[in-house]
Amino acid sequence: MYIPHIAVIWATYRKTLIGLGIVAIVVILGIAAGLDARLVTALAALVGIITSAFAGLAGLVALIPWIGPLIVKALSIPLIWLLNGAGYFASIVLAKQGHTGSVVKSRVLTVVLLTGIVIGYIIGKLI
Repeated sequence: MYIPHIAVIWATYRKTLIGLGIVAIVVILGIAAGLDARLVTALAALVGIITSAFAGLAGLVALIPWIGPLIVKALSIPLIWLLNGAGYFASIVLAKQGHTGSVVKSRVLTVVLLTGIVIGYIIGKLI
């Protein structure tokens, strides 16, 4: 089994690794400075999009033998994105009506459903 040298990995994924490092630094500094979570999230997302760090992260996950491509494929299913968007929409509607307990339950159910779909897809492909 061939294990690539660190110099080869650095040369191939330099932009992705630097982008992910910058995203991590933005998050750590934002939390340490006590900035608003929405601002830290927006800055991290902006840096991640500009540096293509998230696409590179998906590429790195896809390198994991057997299960990596399945994870990337399952997370790119449009149904996952639609269900997650519906969960956020329901959260907004419920929060405006003052049902904060329902918002938490809605988000937890959405995350559990999406996790179950991804795990079921991976197990189904492996079997």
